[in-house]
Amino acid sequence: MEVPRRSLAASLSPLRLIDRRKSFSYNQLPEEPIKLTVLKLDGSSFGVEVLKKATVRDLKMAVEAVFSHLPITSLGNNISWPHVWAQFCLSYEDQRLINDSDYLTDFHIKDGDQVL
Repeated sequence: MEVPRRSLAASLSPLRLIDRRKSFSYNQLPEEPIKLTVLKLDGSSFGVEVLKKATVRDLKMAVEAVFSHLPITSLGNNISWPHVWAQFCLSYEDQRLINDSDYLTDFHIKDGDQVL
């Protein structure tokens, strides 16, 4: 007995196709991080990545993460970050990044920029 062939297009309802399109949103795509260079007081530098929507606090956490991977003999795990942030602050151009809740975009910081 021969089974009748059905077209794939016939089995899909036009409503299902529309519903699938509505559920897709470009806002759900993952956000690309921005890469920043942090210039240290001794003139050396290192790179960090944060999201475009990052706050000053997020940037500080990224800086702390870089140093958390250093061996203990290099003082990587012995840094008192509250002491560091109480004594020093990050800056961009002539703007001090003091308020943890400020967004980096408020300072016009973008991919490839350097902070001090």
